[in-house]
Amino acid sequence: METRSKKKILFLITKSNWGGAQRYVYDLATNLSPDRFEVAVALGGNGQLVQKLQTAGITVIPIPNLTRDISLKKELLSTRSIATIIHTYKPDVLHVNSSKAGLFGSLLGRLYRVPTVIFTAHGWAFNEDRGKLSRILFAFLHWLTILFAHRTIAVSDAVRTQMQWPFVQTKMTTIHLGRSLPSFLSPDDARTHLATVEPRLKPYREDIWTMTIGELHPVKQHDTAIDAIAQVVKTYPTLRHLIIGGGEEYARLQQRITDLNLGENIFFLGHLHEAAWYLKAADVFIFPSRSEALGYVAIEAAQAQVPIIASNVGGIPEIITHNESGYLVPSGDSQALTVALELFCEHPERFADFKDTASHGVQHFSMENMVTATEALYLA
Repeated sequence: METRSKKKILFLITKSNWGGAQRYVYDLATNLSPDRFEVAVALGGNGQLVQKLQTAGITVIPIPNLTRDISLKKELLSTRSIATIIHTYKPDVLHVNSSKAGLFGSLLGRLYRVPTVIFTAHGWAFNEDRGKLSRILFAFLHWLTILFAHRTIAVSDAVRTQMQWPFVQTKMTTIHLGRSLPSFLSPDDARTHLATVEPRLKPYREDIWTMTIGELHPVKQHDTAIDAIAQVVKTYPTLRHLIIGGGEEYARLQQRITDLNLGENIFFLGHLHEAAWYLKAADVFIFPSRSEALGYVAIEAAQAQVPIIASNVGGIPEIITHNESGYLVPSGDSQALTVALELFCEHPERFADFKDTASHGVQHFSMENMVTATEALYLA
């Protein structure tokens, strides 16, 4: 009886820090059927994704000059490296992620006649705060990537419909991100642990806690939440807002907190391993992003049965229905966020009603569903 050989899957991603796209690659690489697939991941940098993949026994192929920053010399060197990896590994499926790796990888995949090239769109650079010409250029480059790839996965319906350039809609399909149910700590245990991370929280363990998990990056709009908190604490001074994550905006945001005299109301906890474990410490989760393809943390907050107040952008409304499973506000509108938070403080029972609806609504955002749908594309 003839034994069918495994399909070789090569993932390609630009950065190896631990963000949403990296978690996606890790989840797929470690959950694909080992009986049907042989997996390797090629990436730039030596971030947390590298260690996680190696610990899981996944082959990691470094690309030293592949970075997010633009440099002609590095682009030429990394392109040559990607070409060599594709030629040497000879994948049956090249699955490219992120803007730069997506463009270079999909083009080289076609040139080297990889049978199946798949691009996952985790969001579009043209949604970021850029000049008009830059947005047009990025849209054009994304369009080329989709044209080069055989199939494009959009992580939400919003991502799929935002790309309106010609000839691409029929090449795109939505496969929602999926999460396994995290090992949530109880509310009391979560608060106890976070108070050891930030000892200044210890006297406030019985207060109202709100939480945001996200990189300290302009697109996450932490400043919108800070401005809202500044208004809410005038009436509810026992509100404590926790920000889990690190990034380039730390110094600016910390200065804003100091200027607004919010040092005992807003706390930075930095990067925490498996931050979702601590979600139940929050009375309400705030997700104020300007742009969000879907949002792992919104799914996790719903799974944790924590009430959610979020921006009405991108794929978030595919997770949260306003006034049914959460509360949606316009992006960047600190006054609307203030109103929502004050409504929560006045009527917490109203937000408590959202919890069961939200947790039930995200059941289909499962790891099994995401992996099964992706494997079907690999085998098509």
